[in-house]
Amino acid sequence: MGWPRAALALGAAEASLILLALLVPSEALVRAVLDGNASTVDFADLPALFGLPLAPEGVRGYLMEAKPANACHPIEGPRPGNGSLGAIVLIRRYDCTFDLKVLHAQRAGFEAAIVHNVRSDELVRMAHVYEDLRRQIAIPSVFVGEAASQDLRVIVRCDKAAHVLLLPDYPPCPDLDCHPVLAVSWVLGRALALLTSVLFVLRQLWNWLWAWWTRGPAVKPQPCQKAQVRTFTRRNDLCAICLDEYEEGDQLKILPCSHTYHCKCIDPWFSQAARRSCPVCKQSVAGTEDGSDSTVESFGDEDPSLPGHRPPIWAIQARLRLRRLELLARAGGSQGCCSSTSVGVAEAVASSERSSERPPEPR
Repeated sequence: MGWPRAALALGAAEASLILLALLVPSEALVRAVLDGNASTVDFADLPALFGLPLAPEGVRGYLMEAKPANACHPIEGPRPGNGSLGAIVLIRRYDCTFDLKVLHAQRAGFEAAIVHNVRSDELVRMAHVYEDLRRQIAIPSVFVGEAASQDLRVIVRCDKAAHVLLLPDYPPCPDLDCHPVLAVSWVLGRALALLTSVLFVLRQLWNWLWAWWTRGPAVKPQPCQKAQVRTFTRRNDLCAICLDEYEEGDQLKILPCSHTYHCKCIDPWFSQAARRSCPVCKQSVAGTEDGSDSTVESFGDEDPSLPGHRPPIWAIQARLRLRRLELLARAGGSQGCCSSTSVGVAEAVASSERSSERPPEPR
């Protein structure tokens, strides 16, 4: 709940700044026109918060200095003989309130008043003090800095035909630099939005890290080894499930625990058991019934010519018996007689050949 409230507070602050920028009136303009309207000089000003606002077309007139200069008492009226132009009075700041100065200018017959600062170029928003005086004021007034007032005096003294024009706003400006308050509020609003986004991301990251820390490291399941399928080739005993001896060409499945079973016996065992495991040692197995993910190999009799080959004991014994019987048969044939001994030797040879074709029976 704390984060949404903080975001709402930041949004409210941004909206307040923008609203404040919109409520604060923008600077107006005092334009001095000289050389028969051939050239102009502009000065920044701030309109007063009382009296009539400046019309869109502005107020035009020749400029006169107030006498007395502070206009805290009734002042002299405008001099006659300036054609159709009205008169605008230039008044010094301080010694009395703004509303009293402008009221004296209005009563003297001026169409507008320009109040200038003293020893400062800071622009001040003129406000009234007395409500009864504010109700009587019906002319516009603006405030300028001291440097602007001095330049206006020089222009009027050097060019008798020069006059001033009070405009309500600056000329249109597309850049934010023309409105510093709006530019600052825009930058501050973007910064607040970026800060809110960063805080939200950091909060989500903290929640994830905290959940991971409290849960602890995940235990990785040990991968189950898969069973192998191969073809029987005289090297196995019997199946522990059906207890039948393996025969040539049987498909066998060797589990990771080295126990061997008929595929037709172990596959139904796996399909019925809740967990795949060896029937003998109960070790977990990851084989499948169809053998699609198993390793299928066919092992034939090893080639004795391969280096490092060691034939099984029963094969060695069978070959020794066969060799001994051959020697006995040769010895009997050299005597040139057919006796019961030679018949027994022939039967022994046949028996040894049969024994070489299959492994010895388990004892």
